[in-house]
Amino acid sequence: MLTMAVKSCSGFLKVFVLFLVAFQGAACLTLTLENDVHQVLPGADITIICHVKNVRFTTIRNIQWVKKVFEQTTKHTISIYTAIQAPFRATGRYLVRPENATVSGEFRNVDLILQIRNVQVEDLGHIGCTADDQEIYGDLIVYAPVNSIKLSKQVTGQLTQLTDGDVVNFMSSDGLVCEVKYQDPQTVISVMKGSENITPSFNPEYNSPVKTETGGLVTMSFGTTLKLRFLRASSDDNGKKLQCTASVPMYPPRSVTITMVITGRPSTLNCINPAYASIGQSTAQLVCHIISSPALSSVVWSWSAEGDMMVSVSGNQTQGEYAASYQSRNFNFSITLTIHGVTAEHFREYILRVGNGHGIRDFTVQLQQAPTATSAAVTLPSGKTATTPGSISGTASLRGWLLTACMAALLAYTF
Repeated sequence: MLTMAVKSCSGFLKVFVLFLVAFQGAACLTLTLENDVHQVLPGADITIICHVKNVRFTTIRNIQWVKKVFEQTTKHTISIYTAIQAPFRATGRYLVRPENATVSGEFRNVDLILQIRNVQVEDLGHIGCTADDQEIYGDLIVYAPVNSIKLSKQVTGQLTQLTDGDVVNFMSSDGLVCEVKYQDPQTVISVMKGSENITPSFNPEYNSPVKTETGGLVTMSFGTTLKLRFLRASSDDNGKKLQCTASVPMYPPRSVTITMVITGRPSTLNCINPAYASIGQSTAQLVCHIISSPALSSVVWSWSAEGDMMVSVSGNQTQGEYAASYQSRNFNFSITLTIHGVTAEHFREYILRVGNGHGIRDFTVQLQQAPTATSAAVTLPSGKTATTPGSISGTASLRGWLLTACMAALLAYTF
């Protein structure tokens, strides 16, 4: 149980020392706060107790529950409840009751209990009690989710808001702005480029707090904007994830994530390599996910056939049992080579060559035979044998085959 206390003694009797000490001992006003720190989620119920000792009967009505409100240039207190009078705040969630009241001459002792039901974000702050010229405060921390997060690209001073999942073309001179609005001062903001934390490169700007009043209770909202005038993106950043994240205790982080595209030669986001198929399978597919700015101008699959003769198929063309195709969205290209009627001669290495106005890149994909099922004989106690249905030969091959299936499904979903 957490408690804190303050004490004040009136020294108005300036007579004999013994009498002075006796009167001072009787006239010490003491405030003790019990359960003074609460850290809760919205919807919780809390109780705070203020033990008031040696308060004069003439000032007992001045005992109040108060809340500190911090603004940009000043701070002040607002009354939540008085000890005796009707509530100052128009909400049924705040309940105050006195308990254990005792009388000693002109002084009173009382336990003043504050209950807040269904705590909301607007309740957070420094809450305490006052009597005469004394005050004591505790903390009510209400964990609040991030209100909003916005990521924008800055080009020559103009902002363009980005949407989560976008593929965005960046020049080295482009900037980035991440704006977060929140109520919990513990909010942490970070910006990642791939696996690199680039938050220290940004200039933070702290917006003036916004004060709103809900049911008579004051809420302070905050905003932080991280600005980077020049992102200085390079070809090494092609295909990297750029993410701005706002984290607050007790809640999942909120973020906006985009994929960077840098003007230059094409680069690969992912090629399913190796790919797997079985002899006699109706179709097999080789899939590569390419990112390119400007758009691809050439797409060619090639491979070495019998006698080392190079065979190729390009664009959205079909040649014999081979069919090449690709789909594009923004700067993303999903490129597929479909093989119909798989035979042993199809298990080989294939080369994908893609090009744009800035150059050409080659990527290699292998088609391998999928693992086969085998049977195992088991001897039974009776001496008879039984055959167990197929186990998969080659654990590594099985994993690769499963990976091929999963990645193909993921790329199909992406596009």
